[in-house]
This record gives sequence, C-alpha cells and structure tokens, in this order.
Amino acid sequence: MDRRHFLSLSLVAAAAPAVSWARQSAPPSFPPVDARSVWLVGDSAPPDPERGARRLLELIQRGGKPRDSYLANGAVAELEARFAKLLGKEDCAFLATGTLANHLAARVLAGDASRVIVQHESHLYRDESDATQLLSGLNLVALAEGRAGPSLAEIRAAVDEAENGPYPLRVGAIVLESPVRRLKGEMIDPALIREISTYARAKSIKMHLDGARLLLAPPGYDIAGTAALFDTVYVSLYKYLDAPFGAVLAGSKADIAKVRDLRHRFGGTIYQGWPCAILALGALDDFEARHRAAFAAADQLFAALQARGLAKLKPAPNASNIRELVLQPKIVEGVFDRMRVAGVRMLKPEGGVVQVYVNDTITRRPIEEYVKLFTG
Repeated sequence: MDRRHFLSLSLVAAAAPAVSWARQSAPPSFPPVDARSVWLVGDSAPPDPERGARRLLELIQRGGKPRDSYLANGAVAELEARFAKLLGKEDCAFLATGTLANHLAARVLAGDASRVIVQHESHLYRDESDATQLLSGLNLVALAEGRAGPSLAEIRAAVDEAENGPYPLRVGAIVLESPVRRLKGEMIDPALIREISTYARAKSIKMHLDGARLLLAPPGYDIAGTAALFDTVYVSLYKYLDAPFGAVLAGSKADIAKVRDLRHRFGGTIYQGWPCAILALGALDDFEARHRAAFAAADQLFAALQARGLAKLKPAPNASNIRELVLQPKIVEGVFDRMRVAGVRMLKPEGGVVQVYVNDTITRRPIEEYVKLFTG
C-alpha cells in the first residue's frame, strides 16, 4: 500500500466516529409538505409551484378572458377594480413589486417638494436601497427609530425644521408602513393615524400607506376607513394572496394615471400580469372567511394553553397577525422539535417567549393537537 493511500484511509477512519456522532445528534428534519403541514411562522404557507400551477389552471377553466396586454384589460383590470373598491379609492394600478409601488407613490405625492417623512423601521427606508433618493431626488427624513410610528409632535417638529430653516423646504409627503414588518407586525394606532392625517391635510402634505400586510390586520379592523386617511395605499399580492409576485397601488384617478406613466418609464409595464392577477382574485374570493377562521382558531389555542397554565399571551393592542406567547419553563424545552417532527413550523422560543404567526394553515389541525404538542 502506498503512503498516500494509507494516509487517506487513516483520515477516513479518524473521521468516522465524528461523522457517526453528527448523524446521531442531527436534529430531526421536517416531514414532507402535505395538506396537513402547518406554518405558525410567516404570513402563509410558502409557495408550492405544483399546487399553484393546478390552481391557476382551475381558475382559467372557469371561463372568461383573463389575458391582459401590457397590464391593460383582462384579470389585471378586474383585480385593479376589486382593490379600488376594497380600499375605497377611485383607481388602482398593478405593479410588479412593492418597492416600485412605494417609490412611485412617494414620488407622485411629493410633487415638487423634496422631503418625505418616513418611519426609521419602514421598508421604504431600510429595504429599498435608497431608490427614492437616487432615482427621484427625494430626501427621506426618518423618524421613530425602534418604534412602530412617529408621534404627531415628531412630525410637527420635522415639518417645522424643513419650513423654517435658513433655506426653507417643503415636506411633500408622509409615508407610513402598517403593519410594520421589522417590529413583529405591530400596527400604528388608528387614533394616531387620524391625528397625523388631519395635520397633514391642514398642511397640504400628502399621505401614503405601505399596507403590504394590511389585510392581515385582525378581523373587524376598518381597512377602508384606514385607507381613507391616505392618498395612496399599497397592498402586496404574494405574501398571503397566492400570487407569485406583484402589488397594487390605489389612489385618485389623477395620481394613479401618473403612477402608470412612471411605471412604464421605470420599466415596470410588463407584457402580462394575468397569472398573478387571476391567482390573487381567486384568493380574495374567500380570504375574509379563511382569515376569520384562522384568528378564531388561534384565539381558541391561546385560551386553551392559558387555561392549562402552560402559556400566557403577551398584551399587544396593536398587533396584526403575530402574537407572543410566554411559555412555562416546563414546556419550553423540546417544543420546537416536537412541532418539527409533527410537521408544524414554528420559531424557536427565545427567553421563554415564542412568536406565533396567525395564518390559515392553523385551521389544518384540531386545537387539541397543538395543545398536546406544546405540552409534550
């Protein structure tokens, strides 16, 4: 046996115990995804290409003429009309991404003004690569670091600083995100939104709502009433409405006409959007019923855990679909792996607290089954 071969065999032999130990200690994997798979994390189940393709074919076979041409007519026009009505606006435009929706809304609403007030934790400020600054020359003034939204006093101060500096500037728009993804889906208090909206209108400052997850607000939340406080509203199509991508932006006819013009200039007038539109329309048909059922199931689960002394729900008056459970120490250990083996995705508890995302997959199992998994 040559020396090189001997050394190779020696290394394999030396590594064998470590490999064997790693295999034995590796955490169990999730079972294959099926109709009983549950996601207690995220806005919905992850996209399933096969299921999505079957669903698209099913919706197409119902009849009608879904095909659009460069986002005109067909299912895209139907979707735009549906969301315009849902949000109480005159018009609505389909856009390929939420980033583009936020950008064009801020640009159109700001007009000739150069300053736009935003939240520090917002998607527009933290996740859009300074697109509005670089491509539209807007100066984003970020307020309320670490909080869901700025106070009215903070907004007044920011406007006063712009208007009364040595070289006066005008604030053209205020952009608010609600729910706020970076803050566990916390929503801005409706009373605060009304205060800010009243002030903004008195100052002729336009308002845009990044409502990507607006439909995930608890059942009974006044979506149209909230939308009425803003000039434009964006909603995502893919986070929980089954579309592979896409967004809608609703507002006045004049503003949305400008958005469509800019959409083309920014390369966003794609050839066809009907696959997204038809899937989103299909999801909208029973979304409210599924949403209510999901929240009802979650409430039953939280009540059952509390009744058994296993967990307490953290107070969260402005929560959207994310709740925090404070678990008793005796059930923290192993709960993540128990859920994993059973095909229930959930975040690992941190400091005895676990975030539970409410979406319609929670209705796939009886409540008592979840209680047993928490109990161990």
